[in-house]
Amino acid sequence: MEKGSLQELEQRLALCRPEDTLRGFFFTGALDVVRGLHDEGVLRRCVDAAGGSRFMAFFSYPVGALNRLLYAAAWALSEHHGGFEGAMWRLGHQVAPEYLESGAGRVLLMLAGGEPRRMLNGFPSAWRTSVRHGECSVQWTGPGSGIVSIKGSTLPCDYLVGAVRGLYEAARVADVKATGRQVSLTETEVEVSW
Repeated sequence: MEKGSLQELEQRLALCRPEDTLRGFFFTGALDVVRGLHDEGVLRRCVDAAGGSRFMAFFSYPVGALNRLLYAAAWALSEHHGGFEGAMWRLGHQVAPEYLESGAGRVLLMLAGGEPRRMLNGFPSAWRTSVRHGECSVQWTGPGSGIVSIKGSTLPCDYLVGAVRGLYEAARVADVKATGRQVSLTETEVEVSW
């Protein structure tokens, strides 16, 4: 199955359950990137894929709707971001500032206290306040490296890698490297180091 294909999206959607939800800022972040294209036709397709154009930051919405939005947006953004993977990474990267402006994001920053290790330790709590499906854990691989493991989520690997990198950049905590591995359509590992 080709990465970024309609078939891949359909398989992700088949794995989504009605109770799998996440917060509205994921949608607003993606739509902000699409609005940057200044193409009303693309924006309309993405709004249709998402099921609407207005999302309240801390209301919950179906993860399937976000997957449809992410794929529609990544297909449209691909030529501007080096392909589907780069576009998906950009969409994930954009959600970070949206999250950090929220109450939960400000708590993550406060608890991190500018320390990259403490920030990474806060990721499971950040996940639980933002996402109502799957689980997030951190495994340390060294004094300046760890693996964020996300199980039970259909969000694409490149999106999650972009979000992790974006959180560190937006918070100005550390210059991190983040690489991902899609274990399955519902499991991703993001290796983080500084």
